[in-house]
Amino acid sequence: MNALHSFDAFELRGRSFEERYFHMKDAELVEKLHAVFRRSLDRDELKKITGLSDEAILDRLLDLNVRGEMMTAFKLLPLVEIAWADGTLDHREADAVAHAASRFGVTPGPAMERLREWLRRGPTPELRALWRRYAEELRKTLTPQQLDEFRDDLLKTARGIADCSGGVLNVFFNTSESEKRIIEAVRAALTHERSPDSGPSPTEIAERVGWTML
Repeated sequence: MNALHSFDAFELRGRSFEERYFHMKDAELVEKLHAVFRRSLDRDELKKITGLSDEAILDRLLDLNVRGEMMTAFKLLPLVEIAWADGTLDHREADAVAHAASRFGVTPGPAMERLREWLRRGPTPELRALWRRYAEELRKTLTPQQLDEFRDDLLKTARGIADCSGGVLNVFFNTSESEKRIIEAVRAALTHERSPDSGPSPTEIAERVGWTML
């Protein structure tokens, strides 16, 4: 275990993703992130965003937002996408990912329970729609430099969890084409739109890699 992982595992054990992250960020970025991830959503808005009509699922998504756990969910969902990149995930892999996440700062409680539920069920269209909505809000709210910083932090967190997983996700960035497409889609979703003459936009990149989450 390297120094970074040792620090995460022992010094930061018991602290939430959000507490640790906000503690390390500058005040302006923290204020903007809070504004995005803690903004209340009503049922009608969630229906429009996700296309859902199932009241029980809408209740769970509303609860997630009201309890202020959206940033943790936003950072963990790409990890679930990659864990399911080959279309399957057995219980040993799910346990390894959850254990690694706990070593990296995801504390026991709602966030860990949600991660385990997502790992069991796999990614869902409604969660992808909600993730896409928050990515769009971040592109509108953050400066290009702040968005780059947040995006790089998200991918660094995912890499750290992958490295802690005992080999389960060490293929995270460099093996299957499906995993590479997911990483590229995340990167595109968290990149400011470019001018028409400066290359493809994030939306165009997402369409090219074929990941419907974005």
